[in-house]
Amino acid sequence: MFQPMQLIKEYQKLNYGEARLSGIREAIRQADLAKDYSYMLYFRCEYANACRGDSDNYLLHLYLIFPEILQIYEENPDIQMPGFCYLDATSAVQDIFSVMVACADFFYQIPIQDMEAYLEKYKDFCRKHGYSLLDYYISCARLYRQTDLKERAIENLNAFKALCRDQHIRDSYTLGFIGEMACWYDDLDTLLKATQLLEKNFPNSEPLIYAYGRLLYCYAVRRQDLGAAAPYYKMLHRLCKKFKMHSPYFSDTMVYLAQTDQNAAWNFFLKEAPYQIVTTVPLDKMEFSIGVEIMMRSLRKGGKKTVRLSLPFSQPWQREDECYETEALAEYFGQAAREISAKFDARNGNNNYMEEYKMFLAAAKNCI
Repeated sequence: MFQPMQLIKEYQKLNYGEARLSGIREAIRQADLAKDYSYMLYFRCEYANACRGDSDNYLLHLYLIFPEILQIYEENPDIQMPGFCYLDATSAVQDIFSVMVACADFFYQIPIQDMEAYLEKYKDFCRKHGYSLLDYYISCARLYRQTDLKERAIENLNAFKALCRDQHIRDSYTLGFIGEMACWYDDLDTLLKATQLLEKNFPNSEPLIYAYGRLLYCYAVRRQDLGAAAPYYKMLHRLCKKFKMHSPYFSDTMVYLAQTDQNAAWNFFLKEAPYQIVTTVPLDKMEFSIGVEIMMRSLRKGGKKTVRLSLPFSQPWQREDECYETEALAEYFGQAAREISAKFDARNGNNNYMEEYKMFLAAAKNCI
């Protein structure tokens, strides 16, 4: 007999991660056998939401389950979620759909044509059910920026701004996205203006962390101006500490600290590496690998041939004595960064990621 509430109780006892996902997969299997479409949809939405939890390490699984979610929803137009669910079926699907299109560019495994197809489906879904197109314009702008279609990226950015004006939206996240696009197109004036507005109107917001990180990148990496980068590093560090979050700008911070305070760089590395190293998101893994290469080459140049590291999980290069050659680690992570960059470039049809990798190393050339 199909007992959905018992299945829910069982998987909710499990730790987040593979254990919880395995429990939900069993619930999905039993709902499918019972042909209970309400729970077939509900459990798949539960699975997708578990993939986007505190860690992004299972985010790619969301893309694998979502086609099933959409198929069940489209084939059963009158479907309802279980009575205890606080979201109706359409809202639950839209919530997951918006995450999927927003994060697709994190993964080189997702082809451009698939991203475009889902974006068009998402636009139609939002229009049909009366949802805002803000996330659609954001995701389109990010996609076309990656594929060097600047005119289309700016077109979607402008559509985003127009919709914000029409709907009288000017929150921290809209300002953050405007700053993000300004950063990628090296429009420093707009990035500074967006950051100033965040400081004035949303001084304790998470988007301000990313604004400071982008300015750290623009000055320390792009312009190799460590003096101009200094205040943004300090403000980024202060807000990360306040929010009790790990730095989303690992390699940028490493470029700055390795050249200004190697002891601080090493302490930053020891604090962040145990968290950063376990990521399975290719974009994050690439950034981490660049930062590690810079750290290790900096240590090697300073005369330190070996380091002791204690890091979680099993890595291909791990040793029982936890003693590693800095040159070997630099080579390993440099190769990892180049391989991931090449895969993104193959997906995007350009060489932007490899050029970005070279730019980071060039920015740290004085210490590596």
